[in-house]
Amino acid sequence: MKFKIKSLSEPLTGLKFKGNRNYLHGTDILEAGLRVIATRYNTEAITDIDIGFHKRAKTGLTLYSVPPLNKEPTIQLSCKIAGVREKFFLVEDGQEIFERYDYAEEAIVAATQIRLDCASALSNVALDFTDIERWVAMVKALHHGLYPEASGKWLFVRGKFVRYRGTYGHTAIEHRVTLEANFNDKFTRSALVIDGEKLGDIFFSLD
Repeated sequence: MKFKIKSLSEPLTGLKFKGNRNYLHGTDILEAGLRVIATRYNTEAITDIDIGFHKRAKTGLTLYSVPPLNKEPTIQLSCKIAGVREKFFLVEDGQEIFERYDYAEEAIVAATQIRLDCASALSNVALDFTDIERWVAMVKALHHGLYPEASGKWLFVRGKFVRYRGTYGHTAIEHRVTLEANFNDKFTRSALVIDGEKLGDIFFSLD
């Protein structure tokens, strides 16, 4: 029987600005969006996640299973639920973000070994960050090493994950990201690996 998703329209909760940013960080948006979906459907059934960011979100976001009329989604999130591909749409809802929190991204970078010779970054230190936070910081640090003359800011614009559980916890021994494709030094794709298992790809764009 084909899985039938229920109609969904729910604001994301707990969103805050990271550090001194004036936009919502993609790492927090991914976590919050998947949290909404996981409260309704078995987490184990959620696989093959694909999130794409069309622009930076500066206000609150509402997740829809059907895009509202006359509103362009800021982010698109799709995944398989019980083997069936479902699409969701994140739309800025105008709710002002008042809170922010400290984000010690430099702690992730300090625990990362950059290997320019093989275009990879490696970390085998237990840290109190989610996997997506580690991956984004590691890929950004790798890009800064590989492209020191790049003019602009490297941004996380898309992620594709076989599965995502937020924090694999301290049982994970090794996180590794490896650059696999570079399109005119403006757009890149990197592989994400935990303990030798590839869990997906992450895409960055130079803004």
